[in-house]
Amino acid sequence: MANELKREQAYKGLKKQIYSGYLVPGARLIELDLARDLKVSRTIVREVIKQLAVEGLVEVAPYKGATVVRTSVTDLEEIYTIQQDLEGLAAYLAASRLSEKQTGDLERIHRSSKEHPPQDVVGWQKWNTQFHRIFVDHCGNRRLVKLVEGHRDQFARYWFLVLSIPGCIEKNIREHERILDAVRARKPTLVRHLMEKHVGDGARQLLDIIRNAHPSSVVL
Repeated sequence: MANELKREQAYKGLKKQIYSGYLVPGARLIELDLARDLKVSRTIVREVIKQLAVEGLVEVAPYKGATVVRTSVTDLEEIYTIQQDLEGLAAYLAASRLSEKQTGDLERIHRSSKEHPPQDVVGWQKWNTQFHRIFVDHCGNRRLVKLVEGHRDQFARYWFLVLSIPGCIEKNIREHERILDAVRARKPTLVRHLMEKHVGDGARQLLDIIRNAHPSSVVL
């Protein structure tokens, strides 16, 4: 039972590192290093890597070991375009439904994100996630919520890479501020426009990083 719990924690931890971009595409997965970082045995690490390989997040090559899979730029463009529209629609629907308490929660989350040290990318992302969740959770459309949730892991991939760009967190805070102002003013169409632009800008930043790092290839 204890081993199963450790395995599940290691699985979630490694998957989170891959989705965040903390482990970049093409990065080698060294069992000994991962076992030390995740505080589990190499046997558990080996099992987790096999599971992630089945899910398509890790590639295992004979005599070469395991690496994080590379993702095509085209795939990322399509993923972000879909999520941009989904989150924009959720924000539009939620903007007319948020109660005073829920708007207050949004303000509290935003205030906490402004006070959080921007150097702590992982910590700040938790506030960022909560800010976006307010709109999804209160959009009033169950099917839309399922679409957003079903798409979120792929969409959220590489957030660590993007938020580590100097000035990116401060830029996100300013964009959140404008979205919040539109919510307070009860302007759902403006909320939708700002949310779509906010998500789209993040996508463009990521794609610029990829293209600059791999100018001769469409694959990351």
